Amino acid sequence: MSTNPADAYAEKMRREREANPITIDRLDDNVLASEPGRRMMEGAFESDSVYSSYAPANMPAPMGFGEFKENPDTWFYVCEFHDMIDELPDVSDLVNIVAKVHRASMGKSPTGKFGFAVPTHLANIPNDNTWQDTWEKFFTQAMCSMYEFEKSMQGVDEELDGLFNALCDKVIPRLLRPLESIEPCLVHSDLWPGNCMPDADTGELMLFDSCAFWGHNEAELGPWRAPRYRLGRPYLEQYQKVMGMSEPHADWEDRNALYALRYDFLVSALYPNETKFREMARKEMRALVEKFPNGLQEETKLEVKEYHDQTEVTEHSGEIELDPEIIAGKLGSFSVRD
Repeated sequence: MSTNPADAYAEKMRREREANPITIDRLDDNVLASEPGRRMMEGAFESDSVYSSYAPANMPAPMGFGEFKENPDTWFYVCEFHDMIDELPDVSDLVNIVAKVHRASMGKSPTGKFGFAVPTHLANIPNDNTWQDTWEKFFTQAMCSMYEFEKSMQGVDEELDGLFNALCDKVIPRLLRPLESIEPCLVHSDLWPGNCMPDADTGELMLFDSCAFWGHNEAELGPWRAPRYRLGRPYLEQYQKVMGMSEPHADWEDRNALYALRYDFLVSALYPNETKFREMARKEMRALVEKFPNGLQEETKLEVKEYHDQTEVTEHSGEIELDPEIIAGKLGSFSVRD
């Protein structure tokens, strides 16, 4: 018997829909054709099904996805309708729901790993959700996938390639490898004002259009950093008050900048005729690479052991490098530098 609450929820909804079938008489933006359409609709349904199992009062209930009988190879996803108000969510309302899901799902990844069962999409951009044993590997995989798509839309930039190589080789290990003891929780991953609005009838904040994966809870906050999403510091600080910060606390700001980078590349890919989002990513990457030029390498590491009134100092030297498996096959012409 499955221990995933989403399975029982999906079975309940399936029985209800079989007892009360619905008819769709209009095609809109939630209808797509061919295999990409099937993947997108399946990803949306599976993602929302799992997320709504942890926040049933705050997400339109998914009903199903499938293929039109009269339009073969045309796919749809259906959820309950809620009339919503297009306004910024209340800080406490949003943070409390997000924190509730993070707490309730912590450590309940169905595989114990980081990733998701099916591919999902941010807008029309596919995400590589292949399960990984560590958060560092999964996030690097996700970043590489997003960056490669962005390059396909914006074109190759040698300076940007060099910065991205350094980001994967130095910055990501430096900021994420210390998190290897964390447990994956369910991350919505697309929380911006367009995907979280109050219900017009009840006032209850509704979250929707998830692009879920099992990952580090702080990755949820990546979109909140960008001024374009109008959330920002009040929401970040409230989340810190409610959930605290992962250790090491001193890295919190840099981790948030790293997580936000993925969304800068996302928007850059979505608007190929504009360069400002790529330039934002370039500036943020350069700052992180300049701050952590050596990654996990340290010329001297000191262990101070106090024994009575004496201090013993032991010196270590060496370099810890990024696992080549993270980069292999993901960066094309990139290579891991010695």
